[in-house]
Amino acid sequence: MKIFKHIQIVPYPSTHRCQHCIHFENDPALIETALKGLTTLSSAYASVRDSDGLCSYLGRYLSAMDLCDHFSQKTIQTSDKNTYDI
Repeated sequence: MKIFKHIQIVPYPSTHRCQHCIHFENDPALIETALKGLTTLSSAYASVRDSDGLCSYLGRYLSAMDLCDHFSQKTIQTSDKNTYDI
């Protein structure tokens, strides 16, 4: 499968996991909008979804714990103009 070419799952912690990437979005409302029909069977607010989400780069539904070659660190800028990795 093509997706396995891009995604690597490893058993050790990493700051380069999808959950910390700018391409990763795990907002339940966004997932329900993107995956039409999901609410027929369940909800994106369900606990079984954990922190999984959508990758805007690959166009895939992924685990927050996945790793990828296209990782780009999320940052936030505070009101005092400091920037932090999240």
